[in-house]
Amino acid sequence: MEFKIEIPTVQLKQALDSLDVDFSEIHKLSTLDLKSKVSKPQLAISIGYDDIAYNGEFNHLIFGTFGNISMIKGEEKARKSWLKSLLLGCCFDGNSVNYSSDIKGHNLRDKYIIDIDTEQDAYYSRLGADRICKMYGTPQNPVIPDNYIAINLREHNAKIRRDYLKWMFMESEYRNKLGIVSIDGYVDMLDNFNDLVESTEFTQSLMKYSTISKAHITGVLHLNPGQDKARGHLGTILQQKCETVVIIKDEGSFSSVTCQRGRGKKWEAFGISVNKDWLPYTLSLDNQIVETPKSKPTF
Repeated sequence: MEFKIEIPTVQLKQALDSLDVDFSEIHKLSTLDLKSKVSKPQLAISIGYDDIAYNGEFNHLIFGTFGNISMIKGEEKARKSWLKSLLLGCCFDGNSVNYSSDIKGHNLRDKYIIDIDTEQDAYYSRLGADRICKMYGTPQNPVIPDNYIAINLREHNAKIRRDYLKWMFMESEYRNKLGIVSIDGYVDMLDNFNDLVESTEFTQSLMKYSTISKAHITGVLHLNPGQDKARGHLGTILQQKCETVVIIKDEGSFSSVTCQRGRGKKWEAFGISVNKDWLPYTLSLDNQIVETPKSKPTF
């Protein structure tokens, strides 16, 4: 694979280290060229289509674009990781269309999808990664996509996880060819998700990494019990910077998925469930009645 993105050398600084900053250089690099033609960010993941045609075409509705951040939030056991697997699985070619006809990946063929798990042990983390391979191939004959990498950071502390993320985006052999980086979950990247400075610095680092690499960063965060508010100062600050914020709620035999916030037109709420092969798939919702779509797997 050949990639043309070249990432500049950037020295990351702590939030308070500003005495030696050349603000004239920052001003020059940060001034927008208002005479040039602005281009929209490229799509990374879409969910469904707009119901209004523009120039004769129905545009994809945005879940995530390159250079931006998104968040999946929900209470414990609301199928957050299942939704993450469904989104990533549908980013590859192959048989993933059997699990959702609406979720699609874009411009990812020559980019890596990095699936980082910070919470589950090696066994359950491996089961989650295997879902991707089974969706890409079949449950009986899983296929590992060439550009899919699964990482488990459970045994490491928060600082090492943050340093690993910095290495991935700034130093690793993948840094020029990242498409989607998924973090399950965001809270484990911090020592204290209620620390305002730590939460702000981590959010700023995600904004920097996504901007420099032109990758889309998505991640999972718990809700406060009984609320739609994401956990701690981290949730409050991070969701303000996200392109898309999704809420997933347990509805019993399925979970409902709603776009709480989005830049652009929101896609229609849908449901997800799990089939007999322990693979996630989408459902349409109609007054809380679950209707099984034609795309339900029949393996």
